[in-house]
Amino acid sequence: MRRSKTMAIEWLICREPVHIGGADSSSRGNNNPIYRLSDRTPTIPGSSLRGALREGAEHSSEYQGYVSNWFGGKDENISPGYIALGWGWPVWWPIHVLGYGSWWVSCPAWLNRYQQLSQQNLLNLTEGNIYATDPQFNNQTVYLRWLKLTQIQTCTLSLPAPSEVPPDRRIIVPSDSINLIVDMGLVRQPRVSLNEEPDKKGSLVKNLFAVEGLPPGAVFMTSWTIRNPEKVEQIGEWEKFLRSEHYLGGLWSVGYGRIAIAQTADSTLSQE
Repeated sequence: MRRSKTMAIEWLICREPVHIGGADSSSRGNNNPIYRLSDRTPTIPGSSLRGALREGAEHSSEYQGYVSNWFGGKDENISPGYIALGWGWPVWWPIHVLGYGSWWVSCPAWLNRYQQLSQQNLLNLTEGNIYATDPQFNNQTVYLRWLKLTQIQTCTLSLPAPSEVPPDRRIIVPSDSINLIVDMGLVRQPRVSLNEEPDKKGSLVKNLFAVEGLPPGAVFMTSWTIRNPEKVEQIGEWEKFLRSEHYLGGLWSVGYGRIAIAQTADSTLSQE
């Protein structure tokens, strides 16, 4: 009997800042934040990823013939596609460590979410402890900007990560500290909108606002599922299309949104 892949997880890596607006963006005044859950976890809604991938396939002469099968019809021909996309969940967050360059930070909650999705045992990480994969930091103190990390322990566990995350530049902080790390690493850029004509004071400035973005180097995991393996077309072409660079979220015309999707070591979760 032929065994068909029915579910897989992938790495989603930010190549450039990525902006997916929060649900409350319109009520934030001059701040245009990224999308977060109620506990402040930065996430990528599956609908945002699906829309970005669909648009990419529609504009590709190589893949546009598979759009309806993979993603479903739209407008008057609404129908479900045979491939469902999951949300993007953070796993590694890049941050600059004063005097030590760039490091990637995670926490037990993020890493064990990956373990659960990939159907593996949870990592033996004690909440409240701080770990680093570089043994030179054992029992040392490191400053992540204004956050002081003390009594660092050496982590020798095999941690899930793509090749873009150097094995010797990983730090694991307590889960209740990770949102502070997220705020440190966000890209924030002031932007301005202009009037077509000067106002009474002679100014062309209509509004000043700030945009948040996921930082380049941020690593998320996402998943996809085949609804009906017998009807999905060209699964090999789907994987080829998926594991390349795409544009996600808004502001892509000014340099935001470029991502790469790469296969994880635990890509195949279930088969039939």
